[in-house]
Amino acid sequence: MRSSQDMSATWVRLMVYAFEAANLNPAELFESVGLDITALNDSRMGFKQDDLSRLWREASRVSGNPAIGLLMSGSPVVSVFNTFSYGILASENIESALARLIRYQRIIGEAMDASLSQEPRGHRLNFHVKGHLQPLAYEGFDGALAIMMTTISWAAQMEVKPLEICFWQPEPLDISPYEEQFRCPLKFNQSHTSVLFSPDDYLRASPIGNKTISLMHDGELDQSIKDLDETSLSDKVIKLFASSLANQEPHIEDIASQLNMSKRTFQRRLKEEGWTFVALIDHTRKTMAMDYVLQSKYSLQQISHLLGFTEHSNFYRAFKRWYGLTPRQYRDKEQS
Repeated sequence: MRSSQDMSATWVRLMVYAFEAANLNPAELFESVGLDITALNDSRMGFKQDDLSRLWREASRVSGNPAIGLLMSGSPVVSVFNTFSYGILASENIESALARLIRYQRIIGEAMDASLSQEPRGHRLNFHVKGHLQPLAYEGFDGALAIMMTTISWAAQMEVKPLEICFWQPEPLDISPYEEQFRCPLKFNQSHTSVLFSPDDYLRASPIGNKTISLMHDGELDQSIKDLDETSLSDKVIKLFASSLANQEPHIEDIASQLNMSKRTFQRRLKEEGWTFVALIDHTRKTMAMDYVLQSKYSLQQISHLLGFTEHSNFYRAFKRWYGLTPRQYRDKEQS
């Protein structure tokens, strides 16, 4: 299930498009970094930022294309984020389009924050990311920028050239893919990713803008945000697990009691959300195990206790089942 500081499965489907455009095998790519590609079939699922960074780095390495994120510019974003995309496209100008992007960005994911700032030369859209423990992969930022600028130019029925685009990553050896994609001044090694629009571009009326249609889509998007705010039972259980797993095996009767439910009602409610109690424990442990193993301050023995395993050997076997490597092998691989 999707939780805070995740990116949506829908966003990750657009990443898959870029992988396919680079002639990669997405299923093999996911498996190589310990992810299950079948999770994309459930739009409620979320992916942690660290997992996506590993996925991007592996895609860049295997493809030999350090600018692979830019391939997201050709992804079918309108059909994937239909209501969200239609609302953006129907906006009266770039100002209102970016306001909608910021207002509804949680639909895409909660690991990336967008904000607007005004400065003497124009209006700047800023991107920041949260919820990561490991170094970020810049390819995801490249993809977001490529999609955004392609969508804006399509809606404007003309090529929109920003005054500048800033990237936080070091300048690549070959910047020509970036020059061809964005056709504007580029700055690397900046504090964060951002796009600066001129006042004229920012306020120019869109030839396909339609306030009535955009407001209609706003109503649907407001409901989507409301749905995100309504925490599911499984999310509540995951939070209980996370706070009470240490040194003990969770019991279904105890969790049901904490939620003021009978065991039978609890099991039925979980089943309605597609879970069993055992599967939800396993999912929570798998997610938490990855977070802990990537933090060297925790010993593997400590992690075993934090995840509620009474025997260290059970933790090692479970981790290898989840990720194909022992905890030590996985930590060594990520730190090498």
